[in-house]
Amino acid sequence: MCVGLGYHCETTYQLRRITGNGSAHFFDWLDLELESVVEAIADDFAHVLRPGQVEPFSDGLCALDRGSDIRFFHDFRPADGRPLTQDDIDRQLDSVRAKFTALAERWRALAASPAKVLYVHHDAFDESTARDLNRLRQVIATAHPGQRSSLLWLRRTPPADPALLSTGITWGTVAESPGRWEGDDAQWDEAFSAVPLSRGPRP
Repeated sequence: MCVGLGYHCETTYQLRRITGNGSAHFFDWLDLELESVVEAIADDFAHVLRPGQVEPFSDGLCALDRGSDIRFFHDFRPADGRPLTQDDIDRQLDSVRAKFTALAERWRALAASPAKVLYVHHDAFDESTARDLNRLRQVIATAHPGQRSSLLWLRRTPPADPALLSTGITWGTVAESPGRWEGDDAQWDEAFSAVPLSRGPRP
């Protein structure tokens, strides 16, 4: 099983294309930094989408959850194509919360299962260090001590400190594809060519 951990929609699109598995996971189609992923897992998603914390952001292009610093571009929608408003968010918050409560339950069920999981974090702006990824892996291991998992760190350029990565973390690179939010298919295929766990039947 292959599960994406952000940074944004490129990850979700590519993992579904590569694995042929369209099952939804908690961090799919979200826009968020690594710290938001770490905090959400460490807190068992308790601080995500709390009432009174979600507001329009980026001139109404998305909703920002101030409690988690996650940006929701696809789950809150204005009725007529105008910029997203606070009223839009307030009307839809319960249904969006219900969706992510169900996805959190799916996350926990997978973590408690015997399945081996490859977590993939796309460091789309080369912001993180090996120590940051080590912390992410430790948080996952602490939250789900019985789970068999590994972590793939994908960057635009090679990391400066790969020797510091903990056991169970590998890295690769996927170049940006200008003008294509989905990313470069060939680059992602190459990055996953040595990761047999990620591959599944193509649609």
